[in-house]
Amino acid sequence: MTPANHISELQKLKSQVSFLRVSSLSLSLILLIGVLLLGFVISRDTTKIVPVEVRRPYEMGANYANKDYLLDMTGYVLDRILTVTPETVDYNNRTILKITDPDGYAELKTALDSAAARLKQEKITTIWVPRSEEIQERAMRVKVKGRLKTYIADKLTSERDKEYSVEFQITISGRLYVTKIQEVVAVEPLRPAAS
Repeated sequence: MTPANHISELQKLKSQVSFLRVSSLSLSLILLIGVLLLGFVISRDTTKIVPVEVRRPYEMGANYANKDYLLDMTGYVLDRILTVTPETVDYNNRTILKITDPDGYAELKTALDSAAARLKQEKITTIWVPRSEEIQERAMRVKVKGRLKTYIADKLTSERDKEYSVEFQITISGRLYVTKIQEVVAVEPLRPAAS
């Protein structure tokens, strides 16, 4: 090998190395863009679920659920919490806690356990009859007005109109969690004292 051949061989090897580096870098960049694009498409993709009782399809995706799904889930949640007997309250509470947001789990479990203890001790049965709904699809909140009937030992003790609000959260993978269940209490305006 002569020095002239050595220099030309070295130039060829350097050009091949630089070509392979550019090719490797460009392929890595294309792969990264493809993975990001796939992640974006998967996170924005909605899935249609047709329930057993075929009334309407549900659409769910990352941080999204259509109003039909939110409405049916709210009915399910309120029915489990408000239509209870001393015998069914524990099962219903466990069912609701399975779909509860991990951040609010402890607070909701405490509230459900104390309500269950009261129902068992006083042998109370409650029945929830929904009447009207207000759906806030973007906020993933549903307010339901209805009538709550309370029985003690098979005797109707109260029948009151109530309003409840149920809030949901949907993860990027499309899993629905209950974040808040609360009774909406209407604030009555202050009346002047009688003179």
